[in-house]
Amino acid sequence: MKRLSLICLSLLLFVSTFMPTFAQTVYGQWSGEADGYESVVLRGSVDPLRWDGNDHPLMFDENEGVWITGPINLPGGQKVEYKFVYDGEWMPGANLEYTTPQAGDYQFVFHPENERHVDVRPATEYDGELTLQVEVPEVTPDWAVVTVGSTMNNYNYSITRMNKVEDGLYTIHLKGPAGEELHYRYALGDSKYQEERDELRKVTFTEEGAIIEDTVQAWTGIPIASNVSHDFNHSPFIPSENDDVTITAEVEHNGPITDGGIYFTTDGASPEGARGEARVGQAVEMNVVSTNESSRGYVSILEGTIPAQSNKTPVKYKVDVWDEDGEGSQFADTNSLHSEGATEFAYYVDDFKSPEWAKDAVIYHIFVDRFKDGNKDNNYDTVNVDEVGLEEALKDWMGGDLEGIIEKLDYLDELGVNTLYLSPVFEGPYSHGYHPIDFLDVDKNFGSLDVLKELIDKAHARDMKVIYDMVPNHSSDESPFFQDALKNGKDSPYYDWYTFYENGSYETFYGVESLPQLNNDNQETRDYMLKEVIPFWLEEVNFDGYRLDYAKGPSYSFWVDFRHAVKQLDEDYYIFGEIWDNRDKINSYAGKLDGALDFGFHDTFKSTFARNGSMRNVSNLVKANEAVYHPEYILSSFLDNHDVPRFLYEAGNDTNKLKLASFTQFMLPGSPMIYYGTEVGMSQSGNHHDYSDWKDRWYREMMPWKEEEQDLDLFAHYQEIISLRDTYPALRTGTFNEIYVNDDVLVFEREDKDSRLLVLVNKGAKQTFDLAELYNQDRLTNVRLENAISQEKKTTRKGTIEIKLEAQGFKIFEVSGKLVKGDEKVDYKKYEAGVLRGSEPLSWENDDQSLTFDEKENVWKSEAIELEAGKLVEFKFVMDGEWLPGGDNLTFTPDVDGAYQFVFDATVTKADVRKLDEPGRKGNGKAPETPVRKGHEMKLEKAS
Repeated sequence: MKRLSLICLSLLLFVSTFMPTFAQTVYGQWSGEADGYESVVLRGSVDPLRWDGNDHPLMFDENEGVWITGPINLPGGQKVEYKFVYDGEWMPGANLEYTTPQAGDYQFVFHPENERHVDVRPATEYDGELTLQVEVPEVTPDWAVVTVGSTMNNYNYSITRMNKVEDGLYTIHLKGPAGEELHYRYALGDSKYQEERDELRKVTFTEEGAIIEDTVQAWTGIPIASNVSHDFNHSPFIPSENDDVTITAEVEHNGPITDGGIYFTTDGASPEGARGEARVGQAVEMNVVSTNESSRGYVSILEGTIPAQSNKTPVKYKVDVWDEDGEGSQFADTNSLHSEGATEFAYYVDDFKSPEWAKDAVIYHIFVDRFKDGNKDNNYDTVNVDEVGLEEALKDWMGGDLEGIIEKLDYLDELGVNTLYLSPVFEGPYSHGYHPIDFLDVDKNFGSLDVLKELIDKAHARDMKVIYDMVPNHSSDESPFFQDALKNGKDSPYYDWYTFYENGSYETFYGVESLPQLNNDNQETRDYMLKEVIPFWLEEVNFDGYRLDYAKGPSYSFWVDFRHAVKQLDEDYYIFGEIWDNRDKINSYAGKLDGALDFGFHDTFKSTFARNGSMRNVSNLVKANEAVYHPEYILSSFLDNHDVPRFLYEAGNDTNKLKLASFTQFMLPGSPMIYYGTEVGMSQSGNHHDYSDWKDRWYREMMPWKEEEQDLDLFAHYQEIISLRDTYPALRTGTFNEIYVNDDVLVFEREDKDSRLLVLVNKGAKQTFDLAELYNQDRLTNVRLENAISQEKKTTRKGTIEIKLEAQGFKIFEVSGKLVKGDEKVDYKKYEAGVLRGSEPLSWENDDQSLTFDEKENVWKSEAIELEAGKLVEFKFVMDGEWLPGGDNLTFTPDVDGAYQFVFDATVTKADVRKLDEPGRKGNGKAPETPVRKGHEMKLEKAS
């Protein structure tokens, strides 16, 4: 008998783990060696993976030329979304996906030459095995995929495929722990097409490996195709009332597929129909536009068109395909044979616009339990820090409440923010509020609905908007709805509010048993959320909008209905989502939501400002955002929040880095968000990397209110940048125009009809800029700059304006006069050749130390030069055979013996001396450079 092992590989790679540190230089290209990247880390969706941790580093395998994790234990049959982070930067594109065939250890492999290659290797050795052989009924199509759902893969009927031996006979070889019993059932690739059998089959893994011969008598259904996929592929993606909408479906099949249908409604009802006939709503046909052979059969593309609808119309639709000579049809995405089980797709017809006030918002994010204890009488579950210690107390209630926020409204007003965003205050078992027991009440530890209404009224009196953190994806397992469903099963009116499986398990938020996921595609669940919960907090409590927790959870159809429900109440309500994913995925919610949290911004700013990455990453971020996102889709930028480490802690508690990052944040497009305490220097009392659970406790410590515990200079800085944003609408909604960027510097303009602003950000050493050179002009005339912070005024002198920036410095100017950026690119090289001359071990006479231009960094570099500790070296550069004009010799005294590299940036006339690591380093020997004498300014005379 043919034996096929789809579960285990014979090769087990042992990889020792290590904790990397992020490199200061970011390399985006693969060099063919390990040091193409300094570190690679795995992050993902399924415990023990996390999206915010560095707990799963990879080690470079020189033999394969790949990076590999250590063994990671994962549950079986679960889809894992994951991504690699190299040198502190997320890999681009969508999350990678892998479904585990069985519970066990797995190693994730990163291929530098093919970053999106999914390579996940089982890493558990089993001492038991067995072989399943099954004979299927004659009605089974030849092209059908026979699968096994079992305790091994959590009854995922799509993942464990059997091998076809001959017509009607399939087999598979499985491995597992000897003595463990396997419960299983056969299917045709999906739980909808199981064998008709009341009881599960059972067999035991043995060391000898038993061969089990089974027979399937009948299937509950037979698929029309291997897979039908639509995945919300409609164009245009955000239609207005004049747009017909093209619907596209892709069908993988072996038998013939000749036709398709679309069934749609425009009144909020769920469409129903099959084989071109609508039972609810209207039907339009789909036509096969192409068919091509594939490795498993054929792939056909079908298209159809839904006619244009009026604005404010929620369009819902379902898609099916069939063979005109056969029976039945199959629906897109769920592959259901019946309309009732089909995926309901949707879009919202509108001239998409987000609320104007939200574009001007400066949002202050309050984690209610940790902000301020305003009423000790409601500290029902608050722990005593002195008794249990801070480490334990942070896992519990700490006393912050709604009255505490009311007490500090004057503080927030003084800071200058105009929008408050409150963490959930639902009745629930945890202080964070994300485990709702009652969706229509406030937990007694926070206060009451009356106190919440008072808070909102008093905030509104200060012209502040207030946003609520809504949790529509899941409830607490203590919810009376879930408890009723758990107790009474299918007899419960709430059974279909959740998704239960045949083994007694249920759908959860990322495998957390205490967070059962709401089935928002069930009409009763959706009606409860959209007709009771959502209007209650907006209309009764008077919130101004929602931040939507885990917006990826509910379907797009839900969000179409959600938008319709909210905007019918008031167009000015603001709804934005937490969509922790790539840019394209985040943008896919545009037109359904008004905006989203900008996770790409957070990651880029942490790596750039906290970990000394390149400013080019910030430039790339802004350009990519502008290229992808709809102009009305508001991105909320943030440096930290309750789910990620504090920025200041990641920056080594360097407040200058925080000032620079926050200044840049407020100067760039997007709606800036401040996490409570960041404005007064909140860091972390503990290192989250030291903990395997409750890491986020350290991101959520109590707000310091004693003046001596606050950084008042930082507070004043935040007041200043908020005031700038209030003063200049161009910083809120103006255009962005990049002028210059290198690793340390970003120069850009923000402009609207009323003002033009020039912003300079320098995270490196002190520098001087020639404005004419920045704008690629020979000379400037009648240009005037006025510093928006200090009122310093500058005018053209000798055809230019000189701007000095201190180390980690920033400036913003109002621009008047004619200042135009030249079309030609900056000539970073400037010279054809360069030489380094100087005192010993250099020479003032010869050209032995030639310079090489590094096109990656856009700087000139010397070879490695051995220097002695304490011995001063004078040096100067000769470019194109001429000494650089003006200025004294530069000097450098090394602290330690070793190899050093001299670096010259010709565009900003800056010299660096970098210490090179010792030879013998693993990799290609090209060690990273450590700035030692970084950024010394060279006073050069401007050519006439």
